[in-house]
Amino acid sequence: MGIGGLDQEFGAIFRRAFASRVFPPGLVEKLGIQHVKGILLYGSPGTGKTLMARQIGKMLNAREPKIVNGPEILNKYYKAKGEESGLHIIIFDELDAICKQRGSTNNGTGVGDSVVNQLLSKMDGVDQLNNILIIGMTNRKDMIDEALLRPGRLEVHMEISLPDENGRLQILNIHTASMRKHGVLDSDVDIGEIAARTKNFSGAELNGLVKSATSFAMNRHVKVGTMAGISDDVENLRVNMGDFNYALEEVHPAFGVAEEELAQVIQNGIIHFDKDVDATLRDGRLFVEQVRTSTRTPLVSLLLHGPPGAGKTAMAATIAQASEFPFIKLVSPDHMVGFSEPQKIAAITKVFQDSYRSPLSVIVVDNIERLLDWVPIGPRFSNGVLQALMVLMAKRPPAGKRLLVIATTTIRPMLTDMQMSEVFDAELRISPISTLSALSKVFEDVQLFRSSAEHREALNQLQIAGFGAEGKLNIGVKKVLSIVEMARQEPEDIAQRLVGAFVNFGL
Repeated sequence: MGIGGLDQEFGAIFRRAFASRVFPPGLVEKLGIQHVKGILLYGSPGTGKTLMARQIGKMLNAREPKIVNGPEILNKYYKAKGEESGLHIIIFDELDAICKQRGSTNNGTGVGDSVVNQLLSKMDGVDQLNNILIIGMTNRKDMIDEALLRPGRLEVHMEISLPDENGRLQILNIHTASMRKHGVLDSDVDIGEIAARTKNFSGAELNGLVKSATSFAMNRHVKVGTMAGISDDVENLRVNMGDFNYALEEVHPAFGVAEEELAQVIQNGIIHFDKDVDATLRDGRLFVEQVRTSTRTPLVSLLLHGPPGAGKTAMAATIAQASEFPFIKLVSPDHMVGFSEPQKIAAITKVFQDSYRSPLSVIVVDNIERLLDWVPIGPRFSNGVLQALMVLMAKRPPAGKRLLVIATTTIRPMLTDMQMSEVFDAELRISPISTLSALSKVFEDVQLFRSSAEHREALNQLQIAGFGAEGKLNIGVKKVLSIVEMARQEPEDIAQRLVGAFVNFGL
């Protein structure tokens, strides 16, 4: 039917809404039932709701569906024509724009409420129309007036979710069918592999991926001069696997992995300066596997705490990245500078709601105290954001969905005072560098010294300066890396520069 990945949804809609329309009217009358008059398709943008609505019209041999965008319903040219003979399908795109909860708008005109009342009357009131099928589409089911969603109105609710791997394979085959038919799809293209690599891509994003790959293939046959033209060998144009690989680097799903943000927080990598680092990563992998495989705990919340600069954010991002879950997002105060309290709550809530669309998700909630606007004087914090985080982090995801939440904080006692520590299933402490041997491993990892003799000399000077004493050294790895880069600026006297920098940092 030209739509991939929606076989199950089509089957359910046909059974509930259309089966009665293909049976003889006499039999339907004997059963004493009425046809379904309304269907609500809801889900993420780009998943094929509008396309599916058009195909429904073709299935029923109805007239070409009339598609009405939400805001256009108030235009005077859109009038009722439903009393004409034959089945009419009316499709309302962006239904939430015109059918909000009555009384929820304060524009003073009451136009929105009137539209809802009129629609209710035509579907299930005294003046109801029996030869129409209304299909509403929305990304925000929660905003629609509840009276529209009961039986007799938009009674069939169908979520159009992101396609699984088999669905993505069907969609990719549809979008590349013409290429295969005309021999412009290279034999090295593995559609199955592409479907496996495009986790959480919507149908529209898969279409964009194919177009991006095609653009790379076409670019090989473009001559750039004073005027753009095409090369003489354009007949040999083929879309190959390399083009799709480039396209995968260019096109990213909206409900995917925040690769750039994660790469930014772990740009220095993880330095394994002692066994605690390896233990934390191992425990992180175990929590990931628990979320992936456990049938009893679809939600796991993990807290990483430690002193400033200990690498908590980098550790959380590394655990998240290593999970290879299709949805990974970072909730950071960096993204919310200048946000009001309601804006922060809305932004955080959206990330959690988006995660419920993916089968496996990781959310990294970084620097909780900054998200809460916490300051010790007072103390002061945002109670609205606190309550939102506590509710969202404790809320189990929908059936079939799994979520790992990794939070970081520098001020662990604050969470106890706010009773927020109760929402976490486990805690891991990220320790600072506290021994010269750990410091030595950092120097080795960043290749600070030109020779082993120079390395030994620097450690000896640090020992003489008293940094070998127990409890003297207590520094986060971020601060060590900053000191290392300062010492690099004077390579001829790097050991002395290193000791001076540690002393100047108040250690």
